Amino acid sequence: MKNVLILFFCSAVSLMAYTQDFIPAQPVGGKQQLKYFFDQELIYPADALNSGKEGKVACKYFIDEKGQIEHISFSDGALPDFSSEILRIFRMIEWEPATLRSIAVSDSGHYEYEFNIRRYNRLCKQRGYISHLYPFEPTDTSGIIYLYKNLETAPHPIFTNDKINLAGFIAANLVYPEAAIKQNVSGVVKVTFVVEPHGRISNTRIVNALGAGCNEEAIRIIRLIKWMPGTVGQKAVRTRMSISINFNLDQGPDGNFNPNIKSSYGG
Repeated sequence: MKNVLILFFCSAVSLMAYTQDFIPAQPVGGKQQLKYFFDQELIYPADALNSGKEGKVACKYFIDEKGQIEHISFSDGALPDFSSEILRIFRMIEWEPATLRSIAVSDSGHYEYEFNIRRYNRLCKQRGYISHLYPFEPTDTSGIIYLYKNLETAPHPIFTNDKINLAGFIAANLVYPEAAIKQNVSGVVKVTFVVEPHGRISNTRIVNALGAGCNEEAIRIIRLIKWMPGTVGQKAVRTRMSISINFNLDQGPDGNFNPNIKSSYGG
């Protein structure tokens, strides 16, 4: 009995050590970003929508040590159109590989999505579109993400007012977080993302963080921007981009610190 208890204790300690040293694979930006991206990207299959078909899709995915999707398998009984849409979106997602004691390793995970027409209609009303409109065609379907420097034409933001530029748009719409003002926090938040062929963004990642609400505000404002996609070979392609937002507090003549927002974008 004593030997059994010792063996159990050693096994429990080993499992705890493994759990503490293991970090599972996760999508770039975390699970909240994944949910947001699915809500923005998903298009309900037309035939299923017209016929009133609904259902839940469950899949198991495998991520290798480089953060690449090796395989996705779907549960039996899933409607093929639903599975195809989930697969399309999964192929757009970049992943942080799992690590064991700081060494990248392969991993697997499980994901479920419920196709519900009422919820989808609410979602479309909230986001403002029922399908993706492509501002430049044809589009590249290889899934390759191009670097800014390798493009024929670079992405640029689209605004309804042609007199405004990106820096002006950000300065006019960004709200300096109250917590950052109170704590006198200033500095640069740099965000990388992918401009998709339809002009919306994916795979948003904070590469230079600031805190006090500045990171969240930078993400919020970047999500508002629609882009003309970059092109290669006269096709719209996926492009890796970055935006740096400088949160700065200038002291005015009254002694108060006033927000001063500057920004830049590129590769």
